[in-house]
Amino acid sequence: MMNATDMSLCQQALSFLKAGQPAQAGASLARLSPAAQQHPDAFYLAALACEGLGRTTDVEPLFVAAIERAPRNPVYKNSYALFLSRQGLGAEAIAALESAVEMAPDHGEAWLNLALLRQERGDLSEAAKALARAEALAPDTPRVLAAAGALAQAQGDCPRARAALMKAVKQAPSDLAAVLRLAKALGQQGDFTAALAALGSADDPQLATTRADLLADAGRMEEAEAAYRAVATRWPHHTEALTSHAFLLPQLGQRSAALDVFRAVLADDAPAQVWRAALAAARGINDGATLLAWATEAEQKFGPTAEWRLARLTALRLQERYSEALVEVRTEQVRFPGETALANHRAWLALRNGELDEAETAALAVSRATPLDQTAWSLLSIIWRLKNDTRESWLIDYDKLVMTRDLVVPTGWSNLTTFLSDLKSVLEQRHTTLNAPPEQTLRGGTQTRGELFATTDPVLLALRDSLGTTLEGCLAGLSHQAGHPFLGRLTGKARLAGSWSVRLQGLGHHVNHIHPQGWLSSAFYVALPPEMDADGDAGSLTFGSPDAGLGLSLVARRVVRPSAGKLTIFPSYVWHGTLPFQSTSSRLTAAFDALPV
Repeated sequence: MMNATDMSLCQQALSFLKAGQPAQAGASLARLSPAAQQHPDAFYLAALACEGLGRTTDVEPLFVAAIERAPRNPVYKNSYALFLSRQGLGAEAIAALESAVEMAPDHGEAWLNLALLRQERGDLSEAAKALARAEALAPDTPRVLAAAGALAQAQGDCPRARAALMKAVKQAPSDLAAVLRLAKALGQQGDFTAALAALGSADDPQLATTRADLLADAGRMEEAEAAYRAVATRWPHHTEALTSHAFLLPQLGQRSAALDVFRAVLADDAPAQVWRAALAAARGINDGATLLAWATEAEQKFGPTAEWRLARLTALRLQERYSEALVEVRTEQVRFPGETALANHRAWLALRNGELDEAETAALAVSRATPLDQTAWSLLSIIWRLKNDTRESWLIDYDKLVMTRDLVVPTGWSNLTTFLSDLKSVLEQRHTTLNAPPEQTLRGGTQTRGELFATTDPVLLALRDSLGTTLEGCLAGLSHQAGHPFLGRLTGKARLAGSWSVRLQGLGHHVNHIHPQGWLSSAFYVALPPEMDADGDAGSLTFGSPDAGLGLSLVARRVVRPSAGKLTIFPSYVWHGTLPFQSTSSRLTAAFDALPV
């Protein structure tokens, strides 16, 4: 029970949360009476405050406590689901929302969020069912219209997407989020003129940054650069514009200018998020000296934290000061014992310095604490190989888990050759830069901007659908294996979680790498130089040879020769790269990461 004072304090806390002041909200909640602190509303508000403060480990127990005390309250479950989604726990979030709408079928917000999450996971048919319930409860409201537009966009229905999003903006012209959704959707449809017009003239940093992004997507690079510079002049601490500009410049042949984007703003009283973005840019172009200097300065300004120490360790690695970095990471793990990224650094550095037992201990600790961490498993694959440990073959059966299959011919095309010709034309138009993104692993080539399948282009949507069908056919031949980092997550279905195209020129290649954000990764061959057919393994995809920085001369465990129309898939923690090739023609591929559904 709450008395009048307690209820007033809860209302005060809620007002602080709405105003973006979680610390003040927490202070109000701390003044509740002991009895009121056990009320479900108190636990609920405390969960929101803790998330606002970044104390994510405290959030879930508070939500659970609130739900246990009021299990039929859909508001608690709706907010809990959104938290789970932000933590990357999509399946758990959907389960929470399904429970909420089962108990309160007239809770439109939960239905809407359920639709959005199902769409995010690629389940468009179930998303449409949930959205229909939300539309019935709150027809033609801006948020529902925006969701309807986004779903139509994902389904490839451009006219319906455009109509719904334009209606949402018309109803709420001051809703900048709705304006951004419309502009981005129009950009994905290839109508850059309409997309830029949709942004209007509002004085807002996000709108201005999106304008610059759209100009870059349209291939209007000089205008895009000018637009990014204008954002930096008007809003010097807007990290998204700074980052986009810094990462674009190397792709335009201006690698040395990339960090100049940050130098001027760091000289001012830049907040911590700008320093984080600057460190990411320095790391992206492998500038170890600048990264080390900026990490040291950031720590002096904001105090010692794990993130500045991690940046320093990365800098030492880039400068090949491996022994020094190993000594430091051992100390840092004592200071920050729960930081798994430090343990991964330690595993890599110990492996680089030949300390196999130490490397194994560090990597195993990460794999137990965060079993989905792909980096730890990738290091263990090499550690166990060097130790002749049979767990290497348990972790990666290269014959079984590296799978190849011809693409299923997409609907609307009579044969694969015709489709590949159409696909090549579409993809080549999307390679608008001169060089690869600085943070990527390709050398001597380019990569498309944004998500390849965030589009309404019929050829790309046909590729997306056909890849999904082909992928499920591959997964059907595997069996679930409890405790295995790949097979243990096998459901038979997967959703694409990132997509792009790469065009490699003569002597181009991918350095050996993994995909830390994936579960399953891929390469699909669209067009290949004729020389590859006669030049042995040139241009081939290799598996099992690690990052060259580790200084290990380990031959590939498996080599897959490319063939136009062939899809190759493999666990994301498997080391892979490509061999250089000589040709005046390009090697054109599409690729995606996937997560289990």
